[in-house]
Amino acid sequence: MTLFAQIALGSLLLTICALLHVFVVVGSLPFLAIIGRAMRRHTNVVRNAVLLSYGVVAVVVAHTLQIWAWAFVLYGVAAFSDFPESFYFAIATYTTLGYGDLILGPGLRVFASFASITGLLTFGISTGLLVSLVTRLMPQDPR
Repeated sequence: MTLFAQIALGSLLLTICALLHVFVVVGSLPFLAIIGRAMRRHTNVVRNAVLLSYGVVAVVVAHTLQIWAWAFVLYGVAAFSDFPESFYFAIATYTTLGYGDLILGPGLRVFASFASITGLLTFGISTGLLVSLVTRLMPQDPR
């Protein structure tokens, strides 16, 4: 794959994944409000645990969908001979862990680096959501 094709395909998949992440996170917010209202009669500990758990599940779903997307595209461009290797590489790259036991040839290295950029970007969005949620659930300081 040419350098331009790697950049174009990587940018496209990054954009699609980032938008998917935003839509999953933003789409979960109305349900978070519904759960919050339904949990009013429960203790704060139970209510907060349920709300935070829901937020974590929404974030996990968003990241999992993106990892699957990267794995399917990596398999589709024949980066690896089988899907499990593509999936493993997608996880290791998306999380920026990068074990290094699977390495791509020069024709796909730039493309695959976009998976890392996607992970960095969307983990930042997830962190913002969860920090915001925890901050909102914490009791206010009475001082």
